[in-house]
Amino acid sequence: MNDLPRLSISQVTTFHWSLPDLVAHCKDFGYEAIGLWMPRLIEFGEERAIDLIHESGLAVSSIGPSGGFTGANGHSLPDSVLDTADALELAGRVGANSLTVYTGPRAGHTKNHSRRLVKSALLRLADTAAEMRVQLALKPMHSVYGRNWSFLHSLKETFDLIEECDHPWLKLAFGTFQVGNQYETLIHDPALVSRIASVQVSDRRDAPQNEWDQHLPGDGDLPLAAIMQTLLDAEYDGFFEVDVWSRDVWNRNYADMLQTCREEFVRTVAIRR
Repeated sequence: MNDLPRLSISQVTTFHWSLPDLVAHCKDFGYEAIGLWMPRLIEFGEERAIDLIHESGLAVSSIGPSGGFTGANGHSLPDSVLDTADALELAGRVGANSLTVYTGPRAGHTKNHSRRLVKSALLRLADTAAEMRVQLALKPMHSVYGRNWSFLHSLKETFDLIEECDHPWLKLAFGTFQVGNQYETLIHDPALVSRIASVQVSDRRDAPQNEWDQHLPGDGDLPLAAIMQTLLDAEYDGFFEVDVWSRDVWNRNYADMLQTCREEFVRTVAIRR
């Protein structure tokens, strides 16, 4: 009955649902995967969550976030690396396809030094990712997230850093809200798609003004159909995870939202089995 074998929805999008509610409704609406949000997973209880997800038969498209390697908020580089290694272990136990990591803000460093810190962290963690069989997915973010989350705002710059690290378990988390307007980079070099671990889908209108300015797929102006078709043409075979950070979305009827997102996905994407 499921014609969407690669559609997922994150816990973030259904912020007020419990994990059991999300699991039950995903199956009702034909989703085959969920994206896990680390704070809510820990709050629910790691062992309970692992048992629930394994029993459900759902895949885990991604788990996150982790990272923050630039020393912001009083976290040292060794602390952040250790925390991310622990997150990779949890991701492996729950069977996640990837762990989403962010760089952290520049935190008073030059950009070159911030980049060196992140590269050092990624190189330390990549072998752990391989051991856990979880892709380490570095996420470039829109500049409105620069103060708190990431100094990497360019798709090309992020791919360049990943290529420098040169590890098969280090890849990229492609957020359509974040860098979807840069998707022509993938048209010019389709081989880059093989370095994408996850695709997290949300929409936007004009230039985002703040971190909350995300919209459900189809409610904004991004060329989502073209973006997704570009990925499929280059043989991306992972999940498309609806991942929307928005107070407005959190106040909606979630069951209706799951149905609407499913219908929008059918309308905009040529599914290839």
